[in-house]
Amino acid sequence: MKKITTLQFGDIEIEDEHIIHFPEGILGFEDLKNYVLISEEETVPFKWLLSLESPDIGFPLLSPWLLELDYNPGNDFDYNIQALFVIITLEDELGRMTANLKAPVVVDVNQKTGEQIILTTDKYSTNHLISNHTKATGATE
Repeated sequence: MKKITTLQFGDIEIEDEHIIHFPEGILGFEDLKNYVLISEEETVPFKWLLSLESPDIGFPLLSPWLLELDYNPGNDFDYNIQALFVIITLEDELGRMTANLKAPVVVDVNQKTGEQIILTTDKYSTNHLISNHTKATGATE
């Protein structure tokens, strides 16, 4: 068991079987390899991917299928053993919430490994506006 102190959630105890290893890290954070996925009732439907090496580093995540769009992670994605998330920017310079649909995070739930992949299609962007997608945010716009 590992204990970390985070800005978002305070002290957290993590069972070893909940640690997700990212051999290549996350883009921009390649030196951070071990993470835990946190789901708190107050932040549903968002989850947080927190670094164990640097607990102040965390990425808000959301299932892309909550965004009410036809999202396709490609033929290599295995719906039976992998979970898929997109990294969220909670507020950009204009006060909007955006999702990085171009580079989703894939977690193998059996192997407890993860990777951030870059989709080759031009269909998705790194800053897809989601603030007015009611299913994801609960907004009434």
